[in-house]
Amino acid sequence: MSSIPRVVFRHCTDRGQVPLRPPGPHRWVGLPAPGFSLAECLCAVALVATLSLLALPSLESMAQRARVDMTRDRWLSDLDLARSWSARHGAVSALTRRTDCPGLADARDWRCGWQVIATHSNEVLSDTPLPGDIAVVFSTSTGELRMAASGDPMSAGASLRIKPWRAEWVSLATTICLNIAGRVHWQPGEGCS
Repeated sequence: MSSIPRVVFRHCTDRGQVPLRPPGPHRWVGLPAPGFSLAECLCAVALVATLSLLALPSLESMAQRARVDMTRDRWLSDLDLARSWSARHGAVSALTRRTDCPGLADARDWRCGWQVIATHSNEVLSDTPLPGDIAVVFSTSTGELRMAASGDPMSAGASLRIKPWRAEWVSLATTICLNIAGRVHWQPGEGCS
């Protein structure tokens, strides 16, 4: 009521007309409601949809990178488990590939995952299944990597290559390398240097 002079308000009510603004903290009659119109909302939704379609390929590439990195980190963690278990117990352990996936003919194919086992008792120390959506290839055809009782790998010079299946993401490949001395490192690409 403070924005309308009292004289105008009184004048309207004296003549029997309804004032434009009733007394109290109400909106002006005839002005549009605050907020967005339907056309503005549809334009915003169309803009968000367009931007998300443009970002989809990079998001898919990021997801593949995360799968490769996660697989690498899990294998390195299980390798550390096998090495430390062997050194602590003075017994041989092994990282062996899982064979419960259909279509595994090659012993170098570890795409289904792996297990850490104590070889003298066949006790499973760790089990890491993978969904098979990424290629994991171990360089030796034995299907396992044994750790000596000292904790050193018995297959020095071996490597594990991890990469997405699709050819356009071959640049995301990473390789875990075991050198002759049993040291482990990983590097991008499909080979060890």
